[in-house]
Amino acid sequence: MAAPSRRLLLMGAGGVILATALQTHSFFHRHKPVQTDGKKRHIRLAWPEPDYDPLLWLCQQGIFGRYNLTVDLVETPGGNSAIDAVVNNRADAALSPLLDWLPALYQDEENELPARLACGVRGGSYRLLVRRALNLHKVGNLAGRKIGVVSLEGADRRFVSIQLRRRGLHPTDSVQWVAISADDMADALRAGDLDAVAVHDPSGWRILQQTKGVSWNMLDSMTGAERERIDLTLGIATKAMAQDPGLAAALTAALQDAQNEFPAHRDELARLWKKDSDAPEEAKGMLEREIASHVVTGHPFRVQVEQYVDELKLIGLMPDADKTTDIAHRICLEV
Repeated sequence: MAAPSRRLLLMGAGGVILATALQTHSFFHRHKPVQTDGKKRHIRLAWPEPDYDPLLWLCQQGIFGRYNLTVDLVETPGGNSAIDAVVNNRADAALSPLLDWLPALYQDEENELPARLACGVRGGSYRLLVRRALNLHKVGNLAGRKIGVVSLEGADRRFVSIQLRRRGLHPTDSVQWVAISADDMADALRAGDLDAVAVHDPSGWRILQQTKGVSWNMLDSMTGAERERIDLTLGIATKAMAQDPGLAAALTAALQDAQNEFPAHRDELARLWKKDSDAPEEAKGMLEREIASHVVTGHPFRVQVEQYVDELKLIGLMPDADKTTDIAHRICLEV
């Protein structure tokens, strides 16, 4: 188990006050409640960038315990790292963006999948921040520009690549992708070393606050049609499922409760983060933009997976010849 960070400890200390309320809180319009077997479980869960994740905070305030889950958190710096933890048996399950899961899980038919996807947990928080001085107004105007990303093989780049392709630009040849730490993105935008950055919250919100007057939010996944789509997705290791078939349902039910209860706790969480000098500035604004969607399972989940598969085909990350529905049925679990 990774050692809990100072931020998580701070959040946990404040959350003790709310634990009793969470245990007795009535659910917010539960969407197709997941049936669980009530067994006690001790699992290892990989969670990327956990420090300022409201869903994790809620889970740790009694929701995991509600489903008899004792969870060892495997902290990872990003979605691909969380998937690696499952593949290499350092975690039994992981939360990761669907745009990271699908390329990682896609294999030839004769190979056994290292994990399968149980549910879509929430929408994404991708942002494309562009320097104002460039006077660019559309994604299509980014041809020839430098775009910074934390990982050249990550979901941020893939999300923006899909948007570029939809507008007729080649996602690799039309722009120049630059790998850069999220901590350095604000300085790079101010200096003009980058024309734009593709990033997700909380880093995206932090950079937007740090570059007020310098950058603007040209595109994000929290508005328009993108708002209705899932992004963060729960995957369960194949070996863990074989040993414990009820694991996926228990984790899915806990995450479902956390999503249902999130809207009622935005203000409390914002006050907790205000006490943390490392938290994103004006965190309440970020939390208000967090999508309070329901957990998606079953057929609706597979439909969304199919949409993402088609988009990854569009940017050349999955083969056109393979049937989209077959890929989705093979990768997704029925929870």
